Amino acid sequence: MTSIKETVASAPNEEDVHIRLPEPLEAPSFHIDDWDPENEPVGITRLRSGETFLDGIRRISQRMGGDQTKDPIISKGCRTVLPGMRVAEDQVGIVFKNGDIHLRPPGAYRSIALNPWKKYQAVIPIERVAGVEFDPLKKAALVNRKIAQLRLGQSYRQIVLQPQQIGVFEDQVMTLLATRGTYVYASETELRGVIDLNCMSPVIVERETEDTATVNAVGTTRVDQHGRTVPAHQGHGTTILATKRFLPSGYTTTVAGITVARPEKGFVVLHKDSNNRISMTEGICIASGKEDFVRRTKTEARSLTMDDLEVEFGDLNHYAKSTPMLELKSKDNIDALCRAQIKWKQFRPDIWVANRGAFTDPFDMLEEKCANMMRDWLLSVSHVEALQEKSHGFTKVEYQWTKELNDTGLEYGVQVLGIEITILRFPHIDKQDEQVALQLAETNLLVEMSRQNARKEQESSKLNQATHIRMQEDRNREAEAEERQQEVQRRKDMAEAETTTKKLQMDTKVTEARTELALAQEKRDKEVAIAKATAEAEAERLRAVGKRDAAQLAAEGDIAATKEKNNAQLQFLREQAALLRENPGLLELLKIQNDLLKTEALAAAAKLNPNVVLLTGQEGLEARRMNKGHAPQVPGAAILTTTDRQ
Repeated sequence: MTSIKETVASAPNEEDVHIRLPEPLEAPSFHIDDWDPENEPVGITRLRSGETFLDGIRRISQRMGGDQTKDPIISKGCRTVLPGMRVAEDQVGIVFKNGDIHLRPPGAYRSIALNPWKKYQAVIPIERVAGVEFDPLKKAALVNRKIAQLRLGQSYRQIVLQPQQIGVFEDQVMTLLATRGTYVYASETELRGVIDLNCMSPVIVERETEDTATVNAVGTTRVDQHGRTVPAHQGHGTTILATKRFLPSGYTTTVAGITVARPEKGFVVLHKDSNNRISMTEGICIASGKEDFVRRTKTEARSLTMDDLEVEFGDLNHYAKSTPMLELKSKDNIDALCRAQIKWKQFRPDIWVANRGAFTDPFDMLEEKCANMMRDWLLSVSHVEALQEKSHGFTKVEYQWTKELNDTGLEYGVQVLGIEITILRFPHIDKQDEQVALQLAETNLLVEMSRQNARKEQESSKLNQATHIRMQEDRNREAEAEERQQEVQRRKDMAEAETTTKKLQMDTKVTEARTELALAQEKRDKEVAIAKATAEAEAERLRAVGKRDAAQLAAEGDIAATKEKNNAQLQFLREQAALLRENPGLLELLKIQNDLLKTEALAAAAKLNPNVVLLTGQEGLEARRMNKGHAPQVPGAAILTTTDRQ
């Protein structure tokens, strides 16, 4: 936290001025003494860990010399026909009996017969809402209308306070501030209110910021201080737009004549003691009794009340503001327009509050002094000297003015950080300069027009020459293009003729190829037919060979069978020969039988083999030739041949 002495250290050096400022006073810091359980007031107590609302009531009652919470008979449960009162944990029972208020702790209470006081009782929960007073009688009145009709006064109450909350208690003797804890107090002690340091009322101050904007009122006029009609934007062309901003300077709240103030960053609390001395602090401050804070009016009015006043906080911030446009004259009687911007801060808000009088802010006090200095300076120099000083950035003038303004501001606890001349113009000189500039511009325009005309003629000549050259080049390009076109046409005709010749050659080659293809196709068909016929003949030959071989194999099989048969017949004939030798008359009979068998055998062979014919002589030979030289195999002939050889 920045101390007041550190703030004063940034002020102008007091050795350079003739005024000695008093030492700043430090306002009393905000502090709440720790609660002392051994020295508690009679009518209030803070509950310790594990204690309840009724424990606090018992402690206060013992201090006051009585037992206001005398307990009735406590039982473990209802043992009568009629139900009794049941008080649970964290509840309290209230009974109004014989003109006294009885508070009952948790338990079960019996009732006897028809209790006439039963209608004046209630059971309520003990509430512990931070910053809210718990009054059991008010809560009971809300539960039981019969109790509300009695219009009972206050009894024991309870409140829970958090660290940022301050409870203001009062009794017949003193005012007590308490924080952080649960407090129980009797009817002789009154809770005036609770101050919450985080929920106080803000104090809003109005400040202005400046922006420059271009003047758009073209064509409008105004009357200056000499009664002359001049353009509305004469001398500059920009205007200052002031924008209002509303800033919270701090927060305050008042309870039972006790006011607590808490400043914002960049502001200080201005505290007044009983001797009306003003002290400052950047922390939380409290004022009560004969002490108070510096206050200001919310609105300007002739008749004011305390409700029209609010706590004022000292402002340590930096500010800047521009003076109005001043219409002055120089030493050589030339009209001048001048404007300056002043930058300041309050390094001793207590002195400013004590000496400001009717000034609304430090700029209101410095503005007139600044206007007088600008007027005196312009009357002491010519406009040429003023413009020379302007070209050097007003370094000397601004330094001197800052020093003089600091001498004035020191009396009010204000430090001027700097002054800057933002506008210094001479309208008539500017007008003459504008006319000279206009004439010079016209002359320059004529010269430039002449140069432009000469340049145009030169460029036109160059353009014509370039055009002629370009046209000649175009004609040459056209001739070259025509020649190239003819060459292209010639090449095109040659290509077409060559293409036609090549096409005829290709057609001839295609015809020849087609002829050769047809001949080759015909040759191939013939070769295929010959190959096919050859293959068929070979296949036929192979089939004939196969058939021959099959017939030969069959014949060889038949020959073997015939041989066996002939052997059997030979054996038979031998036996028959022996028989004929023995019987010569049977020979003729056997010949007849042999002819018959031969005929039957040839007939059977003719059925199996077409080449076997029943022919003899020349017809037999022809049949043999057709059968490839093979004689018909007739079993009977073999028998006869064998018989003849024997």
